[in-house]
Parts: sequence; C-alpha cells; structure tokens
Amino acid sequence: MEKLKVLHVDIGGCEGCNVSILRAFPNVQDFVELNMKYLAKKTCAEDKYDMVIITGGVCMNEPHIIEKVKSLREKASTLVAFGSCATFGGILRFCRGGQEPRPDHRNFQPINSVVKVDYSIPGCPPTPQMVQSFFKFFIAGDERRLRLFKVCADIKKLSGFDLIDDIVLTGLCIGCGACELSCPTQAIKMIDKRPNLIAEKCIRCGTCYVRCPRASQLLCMGGKI
Repeated sequence: MEKLKVLHVDIGGCEGCNVSILRAFPNVQDFVELNMKYLAKKTCAEDKYDMVIITGGVCMNEPHIIEKVKSLREKASTLVAFGSCATFGGILRFCRGGQEPRPDHRNFQPINSVVKVDYSIPGCPPTPQMVQSFFKFFIAGDERRLRLFKVCADIKKLSGFDLIDDIVLTGLCIGCGACELSCPTQAIKMIDKRPNLIAEKCIRCGTCYVRCPRASQLLCMGGKI
C-alpha cells in the first residue's frame, strides 16, 4: 500500500504538539511518509499532500501567517488542526507576556477561523497514542471513530467552563474523573465525585471536554454549538 504523504507545519506554540508527533512517528512510519522540519531527513516534498497537519494558533496581526495557512489549505487534500492552540486557540488566546492587557494581545485564533478544517485533534498536547490512532482510523476510512475529530473541526472554542455548563450542571456527569486526569494544568478537581473548575488555571484547551465520555458523546450527537 502506498504511504500517506503528510506535511507538518508549525506556526507558533510551545513545541509540545511537535514533540507528540515526533514520539508517534516511529509507530506510524510504515504507512505515513512525513515531511517535518524536525526530522533529520525530510521523507517527502510535494506540491500537493494527502494530509497537512498544522500546529499552533493563527496570529491575526501577521498577514503572512494568514496567507501561509491559506496556501497550506490549497496543498492539502485533508487539513488537520493539531493541538488545542490550532483547534480552539487554546492558551495563545489568553497570552499577554506578563504585561497589562491590551486589545492586540488577544489576537490568536484557531485555524478554522481562517480556512476550512477537515479534522481537529484537541489536547495540550494530544498524546502520541492519539496520533497513532488517528492515522490508523483515517487510513482505514473508519468514519465512526473519526467523528469526534470531524465535529471538533467546526468548533471555535471549548473549555472547562463548557464542561461545567453542559455536563455537570445539567446532571449528565457520571463522576468518572476522566476530566481531572486529562487536564494538563490540574484546573479540575473531583470533589464528592463531581468536577470543580479552578478558573484561574483553565487554559481553554478543551481537553477535559473531549475526554469526557458524556461530553464527547454530546459533541458527536450535535448537541454542542
């Protein structure tokens, strides 16, 4: 079987997502041909790719970044936003470098604010295991298992606040603790088998929402706008 030709482009972030992709690569290289600047040798260089993966959020104050994302959309048969910054804006939306806030500090947006995204993989960062699973499901054409990633591609924001509103306060929470275990900043604590959000720690990555079995089911059923 011909390998999937994949291009990875990073447009700014903490490098965590890039490390996750690199860690997953040894387990997918038999069926994925990856062009990534962090590899010692680029494995493919094409004008068109089966898939383009973008990490990092779009800085709306940098026209060349916006044009770069648009050009990548044209190169990609399938465009994937990888990580919470690319998917929902994540922590980049709230960064201000220790300075007093100004309007131009909040200028990062998710990829889907600029171009059509086919699949979004939230996480801060997504795990290497999730990368492997995504590629396997994609190559197998398993749309049922890809449904969550496809739904996330149309959502522009998701956070712990949404989890509390949609799942906890509505009585849908089953107290499994998946949200607490998945939160990268420990912004969620289980108290009496119910998630409590520490607002100051939430980086709006959406990881807790996607990992929650009830919330992810709600997303796939179209219950989240």
